[in-house]
Amino acid sequence: MILSIEGQIVNAYIEPQFADIVGGPVVTVEFDAWENVPKLRRHLHGDLRVAKPSRYFSFAGYTQLLDLRFLSDNFKIKVEDLLIDTNTSPAPAAFSWSGYEEDTEIGEDEYEPGESYFGYSLPEDLESTKYDSDIHFDCFYAYPLFTLPKELRQLTESNQ
Repeated sequence: MILSIEGQIVNAYIEPQFADIVGGPVVTVEFDAWENVPKLRRHLHGDLRVAKPSRYFSFAGYTQLLDLRFLSDNFKIKVEDLLIDTNTSPAPAAFSWSGYEEDTEIGEDEYEPGESYFGYSLPEDLESTKYDSDIHFDCFYAYPLFTLPKELRQLTESNQ
């Protein structure tokens, strides 16, 4: 779907491999000029990559659907509007994730913020990272990484 973000034309879509990720679908956003989209840059997570197959866009990044709706000022965008038939990104080697606990009510209209957690997970371990943890995540987001982070490299090497 072609959209305007910060006056720049972007191409946003959901690849099949990112449609059913724990925490919600991840939107691939292709854009041309890194320096012209400062707000978008703050909402991109995971690995940024060169959009090789694209003729008009130089880069591809990843964000959540809610962020895309906010940035494009179009709150009617649905998953079905963005879903495409083929993957344009390589299969991820890992995922970076962030999870947030629910705020705790400590008094009338008074809340203590929940903890924030960040980490990396192998694709096959992503679901268990969220659901098999002692932590109850109120929100959980995952973003693709196409190279294995140092923390996961060390972990996989020590398990061999």
